[in-house]
Amino acid sequence: MTTKVALFLAHALAMEHEAADRYDELADTMEVHNNMEVAELFRQMAKFSRLHGASVAARSNGHELPKLKSWQYRWNTPEPPEVGAPGAAHYMMTAWHALDFALENEKRGHRFYADEASGSDDAEVRALAAEMAEEEEEHVAELEKWIARTPKPEHDWAEDPDEALVAD
Repeated sequence: MTTKVALFLAHALAMEHEAADRYDELADTMEVHNNMEVAELFRQMAKFSRLHGASVAARSNGHELPKLKSWQYRWNTPEPPEVGAPGAAHYMMTAWHALDFALENEKRGHRFYADEASGSDDAEVRALAAEMAEEEEEHVAELEKWIARTPKPEHDWAEDPDEALVAD
């Protein structure tokens, strides 16, 4: 029988793996469009997701994690919380946009863990989720500092794609 802790850890591990895969896909896309600065940032984000995934995997020792099908996951978002909103990336995005994209992912990850910490009826899940929510809060703070050091573009493709094209 699958425990609530094992089910929670399976979700946490899947979230980090899916995030790393999405960041790699975005990096590949940026490379195709010769947006190497953003591609490198997405590769860094994939690495960070893998590191966090390794931390979750270590916490999973001693638990038999279920092998869930994609439809069996119960996320608080349409997709795993840290993979990013569909359509939120664009080949013209800058480092600032990439960091903002990552920040929103980390905020959703934090909300997922915070919701589990406050809503689970299992004490061990609540404790693990609270610990992971704190880690996500640290990631959010680090990304906010990074964004503060990164110039925001004058013309923003997300606000007006035509204006961004003219400005180049």
